[in-house]
Amino acid sequence: MFTLMPLNINYSFNFGVLLLVILIIQILSGFFLVFFYQNSNDFVFFSMNYIYNEVFFGNLLRNIHCIGANFFFLFVFLHIFKTYFYSNFKNLYILISGILMFFLLCGIGFLGYVLP
Repeated sequence: MFTLMPLNINYSFNFGVLLLVILIIQILSGFFLVFFYQNSNDFVFFSMNYIYNEVFFGNLLRNIHCIGANFFFLFVFLHIFKTYFYSNFKNLYILISGILMFFLLCGIGFLGYVLP
């Protein structure tokens, strides 16, 4: 019925949940943007122009997707800082999986940034 909670719990323990919320927002906004984006060197400018000017709330949707990526990496770094600050990296498997996820996220972020 009762669970033991750490004595030093505070708002920094919400970074993981915030990452999940931002990830869901990123997936949904990217899903809706993919309907209007054409990945061809001849039509990239025209598809972005179409999203900005013709799609209903297309400018807002793209800005949410762009700013969401920045907030996602901000909260990833805050989550990593919190982990090292509270010494929660003593389990080796969790540390290695966190490092692998970080490099995977950096690769996905780089590939998303350099889309034509």
